Parts: sequence; C-alpha cells; structure tokens
Amino acid sequence: MPSQYSYLGGGLILLVFWAIIFLARKDLRREIIWASLVGLPFGFIERLFVPYYWYPASLFDLMRRYGFGLEGFLYSFCVAGIAAVIYEFLEKRKTVKIKRDKELHLGPFIAFILVYVILEIFSPANPMLDLTVAFVCGAVFTALARPDLLRQILVSGLTFGVFYLIFFALVNAMFGNFVSQFYSPQFFGNFKLIGVPLEEIIGAFAGGAFWSTLYEYTKAYREEALL
Repeated sequence: MPSQYSYLGGGLILLVFWAIIFLARKDLRREIIWASLVGLPFGFIERLFVPYYWYPASLFDLMRRYGFGLEGFLYSFCVAGIAAVIYEFLEKRKTVKIKRDKELHLGPFIAFILVYVILEIFSPANPMLDLTVAFVCGAVFTALARPDLLRQILVSGLTFGVFYLIFFALVNAMFGNFVSQFYSPQFFGNFKLIGVPLEEIIGAFAGGAFWSTLYEYTKAYREEALL
C-alpha cells in the first residue's frame, strides 16, 4: 500500500476490531458507541502533534494543509470505543446501573482537560507526553472517586496497551516501516519495542486506563459478571 494510504490502512484495521466487538456483544453496543462518539473530537488534538511528534501522509493532503486528517478521527473513534469495552469483552462482564441518576459526572473529563491544557501551555513540544500524563490524571481521578473501578482501570490499561502494541507492530510491518517514515519521538528518543515507539506504548496504557471506566463513572454504572 502506498505511504499516503498507510495511516488510513491502520485505521481500517482498528475499525475491524471495533466491529468485531460491536457485533459479538449486543449488550456493549450502547457503551462502545457512546465512547466512540465522545472520542471522535479527539481527532482535532492531532493538530498539536504535527510536526513535533509525527507527520503522516493523509487523504487529500489534509495533514499538510490543516495539521489533521480524516484518519485521525477514525483512529480516535475506534481507540476510544475499543478501550472503553475491552475489559468487559475479554473478562465477560456487563454494565449495571447502580442508581437512578440522570446527571453526567464529568470529573475525569475536567481533570483531563485542565491537566492537558496546562501541560500544552508549558511544554508544547512534548504533545504525546502531555496527553499521556493527562490520561493518567483522569484515570487517577476516577480511581479515587470510585475505588470499585480500580481493578477495571488497571486491567484495561494493561490489556489495551498490549493490544495496541500488537496492532501497531502489525501496521508497521504491513505498511513499510510506518514508524520510520512518519514519527519523530521526543521524550524517549529512538527506544522501541518490536518497532513501536515507547511513547506510543505508554500512551496506550494510559489511554486504556482513562477510557475504560469513563462510561461507568459518567453515567453511574458498575460491572458484574455475565450470567
């Protein structure tokens, strides 16, 4: 596949995994769609990553013209949805309403946004590190406010991190050294694991932890085993 389509190709692979979970678990469809739609606007954050962290080719040359492309929204949509339900999918868990509460509890979002904005003001040249720290802060907020979700946060972070590592290594192998063509890792230099930059791996752990319980915390749900 030509390099200008490799970013899209990776996003389509993620979409396949997203679709597998969506089709296999009818009970998780509401959560995966909710998380994916909430994650969709994160595609705009890509503007902060170009060209400091990476500079991939994109459809219609949107990355060069605007700093973000359609592929980034596809990635954000899929990553948020998969990370939100990977724990329930693999552990055979389901979400259950714990109280009649129609309010949205936005603490993790607020913690994430505040930390990310502050970090971007003071260290704009390290966008991946800033995003990772903000994800961690959002996850910590959830764990402190809802200790019952701590195991889900930790297991989801680990599970999604491993999933993303394998996925990224696959994309890198399929599309001709995706990393060497488009990435300029900053904080950990050229340290890689099976060809994947360490920043991406740590970011995936943090992102998985953040997204894993966002639905449960925001909408007052808990986890229990499937019957």
